[in-house]
Amino acid sequence: MATSNDIRKVTGRIVGIFERRRAYLYALCLSYAGAAIQRFRAQQPAGSGLRGAYWTNQTGQAAARMFTKAFLDGDSVGWRMSHGVDYGVYLELSNNRRNEAIRPLVEAYAMAMIAAIRRHFRSDR
Repeated sequence: MATSNDIRKVTGRIVGIFERRRAYLYALCLSYAGAAIQRFRAQQPAGSGLRGAYWTNQTGQAAARMFTKAFLDGDSVGWRMSHGVDYGVYLELSNNRRNEAIRPLVEAYAMAMIAAIRRHFRSDR
């Protein structure tokens, strides 16, 4: 029969496994968020009047103020990419999304991230 001490030990181990997995996922999110913004900046120069992979910069502000952020909120772990300008939604949605930058980058890195998570947790048994 299990004692209360045994139950505490098992509970502690489960919590430890959960916290390590959450920390791994957060670190992975930081890595992929960094890679996504680096790729964006390589493809979309921030200078005024420059044509990038996604749009032509009128002022350079939209490209310069694009950012990514990893988050850890309770049981939720993830990352996001956003515009730092109010008209960013216009850049993403105008002309039937012809100039969108966020969705293609997030989709490109999401598949790689999911594959990395599956590999890690398959070997983490």
